[in-house]
Amino acid sequence: MGVLLKAWSPLLAALLVVLSVIYTGKTMRTHTESIRGRLTAVEKNMDAIRNAIEGNQGIIVRIATLDLRIGDKLQNLIAQRDNYIEQSGQEWFNIQEMRDAFQALKSNVDTILNLTQRIEYIEETLLDMQGSIEDMKKQQNKASQ
Repeated sequence: MGVLLKAWSPLLAALLVVLSVIYTGKTMRTHTESIRGRLTAVEKNMDAIRNAIEGNQGIIVRIATLDLRIGDKLQNLIAQRDNYIEQSGQEWFNIQEMRDAFQALKSNVDTILNLTQRIEYIEETLLDMQGSIEDMKKQQNKASQ
């Protein structure tokens, strides 16, 4: 029995080494695939954040355009009032029309302020998300090292 054990001992040891290498390789592949999946998810999140930031820039452009339109309308109203005063030869004008124009202008200014506050909130949220994603990347890098 001792001779049989001595004859098979190197073969059994080699077989155990081969099985260990195969198992370790499969485990490493599984972990690598898992990390790749997480990295893909992080990359998708980063793309979503980039798209959101670009969308915010579009909102800022729209607000600037709205501001220009409001300025143009205000100038138009002032010009209309001046023309009215010149044409009628009177120094007074309809107070109710001015109140309506002022209320419309005030409403537009309130809208711009509200949109600006919303954009600031979105920007803060996106920056927080970007920081979280960067932290996740750092943790993954540390884990992979």
